[in-house]
Amino acid sequence: MNEPLMLVVEDDPVQRKLVRENLESRGFPVIEAASRKEALAAVLRHPIDVAIVDYKLGEETGIDAIKDMLAANPLVTPIMVTAYGNIERAVEAVRSGAYDYIVKPLDFEKFLLILERAAERQKLKKEISLLQERLEEKFSARNFVFASPLMEDVAQILLKAARSEATVLISGETGTGKDLVARTIHQSSPRKKGPYIALNIPSLPATLIEAELFGAEKGAFTGAHERKIGKFEAASGGTLFLDEIGDLAPEAQVKLLRFLQDREFYRLGSNQALRVDVRVIAATNQDLDALMKKGRFRADLFYRLNVIPIAVPPLRKRKEDIPLLVDFFLKKYAEREGKKIQGITREALNIIVNHGFPGNVRELENVVERAVVFAERGVLGVADLPLVFAETAGADPGPAGDSLLDKVRRLETQEIRMALRESGGVKSRAARSLGITERMLGYKIKSYGLTAGPGEGRAPGRT
Repeated sequence: MNEPLMLVVEDDPVQRKLVRENLESRGFPVIEAASRKEALAAVLRHPIDVAIVDYKLGEETGIDAIKDMLAANPLVTPIMVTAYGNIERAVEAVRSGAYDYIVKPLDFEKFLLILERAAERQKLKKEISLLQERLEEKFSARNFVFASPLMEDVAQILLKAARSEATVLISGETGTGKDLVARTIHQSSPRKKGPYIALNIPSLPATLIEAELFGAEKGAFTGAHERKIGKFEAASGGTLFLDEIGDLAPEAQVKLLRFLQDREFYRLGSNQALRVDVRVIAATNQDLDALMKKGRFRADLFYRLNVIPIAVPPLRKRKEDIPLLVDFFLKKYAEREGKKIQGITREALNIIVNHGFPGNVRELENVVERAVVFAERGVLGVADLPLVFAETAGADPGPAGDSLLDKVRRLETQEIRMALRESGGVKSRAARSLGITERMLGYKIKSYGLTAGPGEGRAPGRT
């Protein structure tokens, strides 16, 4: 059954029957409960999607019933039903976890619109829950691959950060894996069951960043046609990751500082203070000390964020990690592409290790992914790497004075010439024997200045 399962919590049997019949006439499956105790029992026994809860339940209130249900199953989406004149109580219910409220007597057309939105929200909550389970596996500590002493130091601080509730400031060049560090802290912490929400500061215009962070009431600014829930509210119970914090506008810096100091904030257009339980992790690829000297970043905000500093070193300073990372990415993408690739040749790995990696781990992952996609043999070789990648490897000179690049060129030239001779100059055959594509062979022939001349392009005695 595709329709969401409804729970009607109402102590008046006539009203309960009326709501049930209207819902069933629209195709919704319905379960009834006459009290707070019965509501909790229903949630424990059945996969309730949406709970429609009356405010008055005998001597008890629907707010208590909602708290019980959410404690038993956070995926339930409650809706409060209240009598006219009790709007303050309905608002109280929303703050306690209800998705929305509706006033008696029920207008079922409006009620159905609220139910549709609630059902969509509940579906989204389930999808997020499944995604979090996958993320827990993807970003678990065992996927934090390293062998270098520098990254061992990072891992030690990371584990301490995971046991703490203090704010964390992660610094490092673009592509070093700051987001992975933040996710690993979250997934290794008691907050791992809560949401992990990441916000890239530069991706949003300065005029929208406050609304994105703190939310906005309807009409707070042009285009605000309905209430917007900000990232702080959405991340309640979990972690909010603010990437590239150095680009945060000065006005937003003030509000972020206030939250870190007082643990409360205001939506744009509202005077109502809100409190949420959120752990903040920030990251930057900029020199915040320099920004502070220029007056572009608040010193007091820096000290609030920099309680646990984690500096992620660039890949060129931790080359010991490269072979492990290559193996990790190779297995990851070979499985995705359905290829049986056993490893990488020593020559290819040597070129990779000697590369400068201005793009850090992100660049390395891109190179390995690309190599796996185009690989036609069971082992990645030099031919599977981008030519420009090999040319900029900066290899050390060998015993005879030749660089690794010279040796690679000489070896590739010999192999290509031999393959062309043996294939009679037929490039498709030569490419197959070399284990590369015909297009790649053509590119290498042109790059190395090879020709299909007598004795080289065609085997003797063949036409």
